[in-house]
Order: sequence, then C-alpha cells, then structure tokens
Amino acid sequence: MARRPGQVSASPSQPIGQDAFKPSKGTSLWWLTNAGFLINARGTLAMIDPVISLDPSAPQTSETGMRLLVALPLEAAEVPRLDVVLYTHADDDHFARATAKALFGTDALFVGPPPVAKDLAEMGLAAERIYTASAGEAIEVGKVSITPTPADHPWQLRDPEQFGEPWKPGDCCGYLLDGPDGRIWCPGDTRLMDDHVQMQGIDVLLLDVGRNEYHLGVEGGARLANILDPPHIIPYHWGTYDAPEHDAYNCDPEDVRERLYNPDAFRVLAPGEEFVV
Repeated sequence: MARRPGQVSASPSQPIGQDAFKPSKGTSLWWLTNAGFLINARGTLAMIDPVISLDPSAPQTSETGMRLLVALPLEAAEVPRLDVVLYTHADDDHFARATAKALFGTDALFVGPPPVAKDLAEMGLAAERIYTASAGEAIEVGKVSITPTPADHPWQLRDPEQFGEPWKPGDCCGYLLDGPDGRIWCPGDTRLMDDHVQMQGIDVLLLDVGRNEYHLGVEGGARLANILDPPHIIPYHWGTYDAPEHDAYNCDPEDVRERLYNPDAFRVLAPGEEFVV
C-alpha cells in the first residue's frame, strides 16, 4: 500500500505457524500487529492485547473497523492453545471482543484491569478464568511470573462529557513477565511515569511509540529506553492501521531509534517475525 503522509506501514507479515505453540527449549515472541504480542516461554504461552480477528463484512479490515495496512500474521480461530491472555486496558484496539470470544476456547486465564474483567464477565467467561490485574500483585502462570505495572493513559480527559465515567488510575496497566530466559516488560499504552524509570533488569522492552500525548511517543519512549538501557527494544503501536487522522497509530520507529544512546538494541519486527529472547 502506498504510504500516506504521517503513516508508515510495517513490513509484510510473516505467518505464525502452529510450531509457535509447541513446547520450546527457549523463549520467543512474535508481534501480532498494533499492541499485540505472542510469547512462548519454554512452553508457557501468553498473549498481550491480541486483536487478531477480521471484520467479515469488509476486506482486509480489523474487527476494530479500521482497514489494515498489513495482513494479520495469525487469526484468533487458528490459536490452538494458550495459558494466559493479558489485557492492558479496555480500548477496542487492545481488548477486542471477537478475538476474546474466539480465545475463550483455549481454556486460558484472562487477566486485565477492572474494566476488562467486568466486560469479560458480561461476555460470559467463567469467574474462575478471570483475574483482575492490580499493579504490583504478581501471579504465576506455568514457567512465568506476571506482575502488572502502573500505567497512565487517560485519553478520556480530552472530552469527559462525551466519554462519561471518568478514567481512574487502575483502569490500565502494563505487564512484567519474568521467565526462565529473561525479563520482558510491556508498559502498555501510557504516558511516562516515575515508576517506569525505576524498573530494573529488563531484557526485552516492548515500547509504545504511538505519537500521541497519552502514549510514550517518540520522546517519552526514547527517554525510557535510554534510562533503562535494555539489550533489546521492540516498538509497537505503529504500522498497522490505515488511520492517518489518528496520531496514536502513526509513528516512524526510526524517529525513536535515532534518539537512542544504543540504537543497536532497537529491533523493528515485521508482524509474525520471531524474536528469540
């Protein structure tokens, strides 16, 4: 697809095959587009913010209603098993109902902050399969310890009258995953917080680069990466949707790379490309 002003498309998608869901001797991750990731940590399978179902009424269109710049590397109906699905917040480009319903069949535990937990229950998911995320309260899933981390993403403040119930700090989060091969951190959609720059020992930083005042963006993302200095940095929230009017979906990751003290740590993935931790 031709590039529009302000838009950068990700590289062509690489299909994620069934081997990604098999037992593994190491840890790998795959970018699912936008803010979604699949992680296989020695056989423990986690997804973060998967939006991997299509709108059946429109070609190459996500269930969010936005046209895709790239193909999905995997669709929810193709997922054979998962141990846990992690949602950072309830926005539909992170918590997508059709995808969630399809993944109910994997018997995974579903984790999310209170608005997500409420919606999952209303969708009919059994209470024992829902865990309400709270910053600092870790859970163990297979070989991985998962700790929700604070996030600050109050975009509803732009128009409180339109969006009704006010945003609360616990309505969104990030996730720190401690596994046998390293520490992976996804901050979620967030502005930069003091808690973030105090994180330690991060091996893989999944970095929100959406160019928006309620996201880390270019400057905030680069600042966080430079302070934490992780060996691996993978950008997300870019290159997925044909939405030039929405700055949160539009960033050129190279704008972040050029601000890094260690640009060699920055790895721009194609959707579905495997990254070995």
